[in-house]
Amino acid sequence: MRSELIPIVDCQGSPREMGRQYGEQAREGIRLNVELFTGKAWRSQSWERPAAAIRGLLAREIPDVAEELAGIAEGADISPDRILLMNHLATIGDEWTAECTPLAVGDGPGPIVAKNNDDFAHAPFRWDHAPNFVVRRTRPDRGLPMIQVTYSGWLSGLDAMNAAGVANTHGSVGSVFDRTGPRIDVRLWGYHLMRTCATTRAFLEGMLRGSLTGKGFSIAVGDAAGDTLVVEAALPLIAYRDRGRPFVYSTNLYATEALKNADRRSAAARLVCQYRTGYLRWMEENRPPRTLADVQAVLSSHEPWAPCRHGGSHLSHTEWSLIALPRARRVLVSNGPPCDADYQAFSIEGPGR
Repeated sequence: MRSELIPIVDCQGSPREMGRQYGEQAREGIRLNVELFTGKAWRSQSWERPAAAIRGLLAREIPDVAEELAGIAEGADISPDRILLMNHLATIGDEWTAECTPLAVGDGPGPIVAKNNDDFAHAPFRWDHAPNFVVRRTRPDRGLPMIQVTYSGWLSGLDAMNAAGVANTHGSVGSVFDRTGPRIDVRLWGYHLMRTCATTRAFLEGMLRGSLTGKGFSIAVGDAAGDTLVVEAALPLIAYRDRGRPFVYSTNLYATEALKNADRRSAAARLVCQYRTGYLRWMEENRPPRTLADVQAVLSSHEPWAPCRHGGSHLSHTEWSLIALPRARRVLVSNGPPCDADYQAFSIEGPGR
């Protein structure tokens, strides 16, 4: 097994100060990701007016988040409009729907919220490349401390756990619905919620209350009490399912009846998602995961259509894996597919690992 370095970003203080610290510490990765996520869109049109409108919306609705985004731009020495673009639009497009696998376990020794994060099969994982994600810990002047595992430069509350023990992981699905208008990107709204929500119920109520835009995701959520569910964010519509089931999961398709055809999957990708659902359903019925070891086994499994994937017929490869332990306030992260890479532990309190 390998134990590759995972970048850690520690931030504290006011929103502006935390953003500036993030930008400074992760500057190289942010610059690479800004080009990856916004390069095509940035060069295709002028973003001055749309950015001003989005910035005004954020300043009215979630001003701390708006301030933190401005701080990221300052720290990374990148245009504020471009940082905003990366965090407020599906800038790669709906075709960028790599097949991550979020899941949660609510019973057993302790609740667990986890995922494998995947990318396109045509760009297989390379051990010699620096990761384009960070583990980021924040201790704000106001609001809950949080630990995120996120792409460098994202201010996302998805794939995160807060000091109250609320955790979530997400996977791309897409949405066929109109997402235009004065709406807040679900990643930023999730970040706002993770600063304030102490339970799964509060997080769910916050998601249902928001007027949101973005790519469209499924989100596994759990808290320290073991309250688990899956939010299906076919934006701007929000549904949820399977609350309280011992094992909940998503494979990049919406399962709520009214949303079953609301994704952006190709026919080939849909089949792969359905096969993976079949694998997880079989596990649920025959070997339901309950412990940390069980979840690690599922995430690293190479059984037919299991979540640890290496291209080929899977149409996707696993880049990294995340396991959140809400009661312990710790996350485990592998830099690389969990079949080959060791999980490294991070405390929400910090400093260090």
